[in-house]
Amino acid sequence: MKFGERLKQARIEMDLTQGQVANDFFITRQTISSWENEKTYPDISSLIKLSDYYHISLDILLKEDVGMRESLEKKEVSEELRPVRRNLILIDLILLVVLLGNLFNVFKISGGFLLCILLILLCTISALSDLNNFDKSYSLGLKYEWQKYISGDKGKKYALILPTLFVIIGVVLLMFQMMSVGLPFLFAGVVFFGAILLKNRKK
Repeated sequence: MKFGERLKQARIEMDLTQGQVANDFFITRQTISSWENEKTYPDISSLIKLSDYYHISLDILLKEDVGMRESLEKKEVSEELRPVRRNLILIDLILLVVLLGNLFNVFKISGGFLLCILLILLCTISALSDLNNFDKSYSLGLKYEWQKYISGDKGKKYALILPTLFVIIGVVLLMFQMMSVGLPFLFAGVVFFGAILLKNRKK
């Protein structure tokens, strides 16, 4: 018997409505309905409460339904990957602040070191892209809303904003003969453009 069917059967045997169960769990009736129809699955904490509430062993609840196990595994993977994603974004932001600080002469960075920073930035962006692809493959829901725009999930025009900005900054800096800063920006913008075009071609 599947997870949802077993929950529904146990509720009916106890002569309870979905509303009564929802009140006991301090959740909505729609959530109970969603569990029983297997549109969603409870988290591990709710699963333990359901086991106690309906007097069904966790072993039975977990072993009989593949979807339930997959759902729990996805949540576990999501929790493990979220800090990795957050740290990569933080590294990108720090590197961007360093680049902007150099651009506005807050501090001076040599051309070679600046190129290293840009390469690290590109590597972390590439790692984030790999995480995005992994997220899409397994529907983990790792992305923040703003990332959906930058990555192109909300349309290609939003994804092109960042590389366009880099190219414009690069061209403006080159016009002011700031080669050591302008070239890396221009290079990064062109690489971003290439990555977006390649991604859309694969689709």
